[in-house]
Amino acid sequence: MKKYRKKILWLAPILIFCLYWLGIYLSLKNPMEEIVYSENGGMMRYITVNRFTESIGSLRVWKEDEEFQIYPYSEGIVSGDERLSVLMFHDSSDWTFRYEVDIAKGITVGFGFTYDSTKKIFRQEGLFLSKNGASYKGQQLLDQLATYGKDRTWLKKQSKKVVEQYILGTWFKNGSSRYSLKNLGDMKIEYNELIEEK
Repeated sequence: MKKYRKKILWLAPILIFCLYWLGIYLSLKNPMEEIVYSENGGMMRYITVNRFTESIGSLRVWKEDEEFQIYPYSEGIVSGDERLSVLMFHDSSDWTFRYEVDIAKGITVGFGFTYDSTKKIFRQEGLFLSKNGASYKGQQLLDQLATYGKDRTWLKKQSKKVVEQYILGTWFKNGSSRYSLKNLGDMKIEYNELIEEK
């Protein structure tokens, strides 16, 4: 009888630890919650998921006294004419990803994706084309794109590539494979209305 009590006393901390870890793991309901937790979580984050900053090719450590940080994605993830970075906050899950691509010399198309943790929506916003110091949005953006042989379909493909391949795809490959493009948990992706076919 004493033998069993000793075994139970010895196994109890391990069992409690495992249940605690499982509880944290199951509480992450979508890939963005995993991503945020991988940087903002407690010590358990090192057991649950890989660090997000490592998954995007950054070796720089986020210091605890920094309220926010901007981390660029490595060139191994995006091509030479593209730039992608993430603005991360310590006290918020509403991170913003900023993307820009040069479509010609001095001509840049850009947009962002922000995670709305309250509504569980990964939303595209701030769609623009920059040319000679001027910024074009809406129909003017589409008109400008046409002069470079690009259209709404190209814009939609580019937007989907950024989300599915660069942001989420990189996380599924280098961070955590618990979720996938077919299983985003309780998160939805919402594209800018400009790129939706009318």
